[in-house]
Amino acid sequence: MRRAALVALLVLAIATPAAAALFRWTAADGTIHYTGDPESIPEAYRADAVDIGHPAARPAPPAAPAPSGLVLPLSGGAPVVVEARLNGVLLSLLLDTGADRTVIAPAALARAGIDPAFGTPIRITGVTGTAPATLVAVPRLDVAGARVGPLSVIVHPVPGESIDGLLGRDVLDAFTVTFDAAAGRVTLRPR
Repeated sequence: MRRAALVALLVLAIATPAAAALFRWTAADGTIHYTGDPESIPEAYRADAVDIGHPAARPAPPAAPAPSGLVLPLSGGAPVVVEARLNGVLLSLLLDTGADRTVIAPAALARAGIDPAFGTPIRITGVTGTAPATLVAVPRLDVAGARVGPLSVIVHPVPGESIDGLLGRDVLDAFTVTFDAAAGRVTLRPR
């Protein structure tokens, strides 16, 4: 058994380089031929045949780019929360197609290292009336594989501890937003 394995290994070792070689030869009519077996070249052309080496595997095609965007669950009356990054800090923003501007809570802005004291005081108007707020420029907001910015956001407290703000139309305009109630999902794709 050991001897048979050794013979098989020697045959493979000897046969592999010859089988992998590739030869090119040109016939009298100018047709170029390729072969891996030099014995198949007609005798009249064998002396002029060229060993062009081993055939190389074709490189793998480049991977298709990962589809950018984001798919979020849509269930009942639950709010749709989008993860975004501001200066690398993760924020949870409520998707709000009715908000003209993106709103970020003061504590979330502070976590991202931005001081609202350098912003511009403004008044905002919503369904509950008017309130003082601050308009602050941020370099960019990373959302669903896209970078939006520079951007002016409104700094104002938001209810609840799990939400850092509202993602408004000023950012959403950079996306195609699709609500699919039947499939139970919301899709954000950068434009």
